[in-house]
Amino acid sequence: AGEHDMLYPACSRVLFESAGLYDHPSCRDNLLIALARAGVTLPFVPDPVDFFQNSPSRADGGLELLPPTNPPGGFVVLRAECDLLLVITACSTDHDSTNAWVCTEIGVEISPGH
Repeated sequence: AGEHDMLYPACSRVLFESAGLYDHPSCRDNLLIALARAGVTLPFVPDPVDFFQNSPSRADGGLELLPPTNPPGGFVVLRAECDLLLVITACSTDHDSTNAWVCTEIGVEISPGH
């Protein structure tokens, strides 16, 4: 249950600094740090899939940020069709309604393929 987003960019150091929040963790930096640890560099940072993020498009083409609608314990099941390097970051936005003003931990369970 809940909405998912593929249009909103990852939060970044620049975004948090524009809100007056310095040295705040961000999804973009978390991704780059994780990839660097794996020896991976990218020519650009891909946009994320934001599970449970409620950001519908407006009539003017912009995106709105609304409080999440997913129930506690909501989950998503994905199946890899090939080998991959998966980077997951819990959203660290705690200064607006993206996470209902509170960041919480996420659980990740990885099962072996068949």
